[in-house]
Amino acid sequence: MINFKALGKRIKKARKEKGLTQEKFAEMAGIATEYESRIETGAARPSLTLIETISAVLEVDEAEIMFGSKAEEEEVKDLTNKIFSMDKKKRRAVERLIDVISDL
Repeated sequence: MINFKALGKRIKKARKEKGLTQEKFAEMAGIATEYESRIETGAARPSLTLIETISAVLEVDEAEIMFGSKAEEEEVKDLTNKIFSMDKKKRRAVERLIDVISDL
């Protein structure tokens, strides 16, 4: 499953690294600036075809845009392993904490 908020953050980061404004990037990707903004905030769910286009415009691997870098993947695995090694009570506490932080 794709985390669209994280996807949006990765797109925004890659766009800024390329020195592109939202307007210029949206133009290059063939989408409206408002839609591009919604993608970056995770409010919109771009199609796989659009993700392919975005990746090409940003010159970034599609898998990296969709799921993050290998380093991020390893961090997620490590964190997941830590959480699953906890007892049920602690896992629920971590889940509640994540819910609170996600709502900020």
